[in-house]
Amino acid sequence: MNRKFSVYLDFIRFAAALAVFVSHVPGFAGGWLWQVAGFGHEAVVIFFVLSGFVISYVVFEKQESAIKYTVSRLSRIYSVAIPALFLTLSLYYLGQEVNQAAFVSLNEKLNDPILTLISAFTFTNQSWLASPVFSNLPYWSLGYEVLYYLFFGILVYSRGNKRVMLLGLVCLLMGPSILLYLPIWLAGVFCFKKLKVYNLSFGLSLLLYSISIIGIVVLSVSSIQSGINTFMLNILGSDFYNILLEPAEKFVSDYVLALFVTLHIFSSYHLINNSSFLSIGKKVELLVKEMSSHTFSLYLYHMPILYFISALFPYDSLPILNLAFCWFIVPLLIFLISNFTEKKKHRYAIFFNAIFTKFSPNNALKSDS
Repeated sequence: MNRKFSVYLDFIRFAAALAVFVSHVPGFAGGWLWQVAGFGHEAVVIFFVLSGFVISYVVFEKQESAIKYTVSRLSRIYSVAIPALFLTLSLYYLGQEVNQAAFVSLNEKLNDPILTLISAFTFTNQSWLASPVFSNLPYWSLGYEVLYYLFFGILVYSRGNKRVMLLGLVCLLMGPSILLYLPIWLAGVFCFKKLKVYNLSFGLSLLLYSISIIGIVVLSVSSIQSGINTFMLNILGSDFYNILLEPAEKFVSDYVLALFVTLHIFSSYHLINNSSFLSIGKKVELLVKEMSSHTFSLYLYHMPILYFISALFPYDSLPILNLAFCWFIVPLLIFLISNFTEKKKHRYAIFFNAIFTKFSPNNALKSDS
């Protein structure tokens, strides 16, 4: 992958994680800077498309084997998910000892704690029924993401009737909400497969890039999304929407947004290849790479910590401390924790690789190569 294009994708990934963080902070900080909030859902759609694109790259470009694919996905997810669950449980119960009122709204929605933890660990927390993971509300998207990894792995590495049967079982496990968002993730796969099929001129690349930016911005800041979803609600009926989980109710407008995100990735690749676009210094490039290496941690750690901070330093009584912690101390703390979790995922890779090598060296699905 072109180095400058790789840096650009890292920037998009970090910007999306930052958007999720910023969209949540005002709710814990007295509504301060609420004007910059409200784009967290759109950022997750960007994550889904980008995930499909990047996974396709490592599978097809780097020719990953089935075992390598499985080990890479497991180590990537669990290196952050396990610490996130530990952090969430600790701060959830400790926070209630400090200020139970800060967790009232969560307690009303919480299912059985043991079943919640099992569903979170197995990433089935969004399969048919939503199971909020204590104070870690962003964790919902992992229930989508991991099943897409499983679906794609079966699609690539298995064959014949076995593939059909396994894909059917995965789709059944997904349930309607996760299944509706599968095309958004696959849009990233489609983008990668078509990336080098066409040779776009600089002018056309710039035009498509501009259209993608305008489309993403307009959809994110206007009431068009609401209009699209209301229109489809009238067509499909409320009975259909009643079976969907809350994040999936926007699936139609998210399809449109995914088209613009896909176009953005596609056009930016050709724009970078055809010009000096994104000519940045080495220091900026290293900074972007470093920041993006904490993306998953920023996404998955921030809300449990914000809930704890709101219990420890309520905005109504300690506004200065609350604002300082929510907006500045929390991200710094996350980056510190990330150095011992997300940036140590190679340890998980060694662990999972040892398991596959020892117990199932001959049972792995065979790759295309």
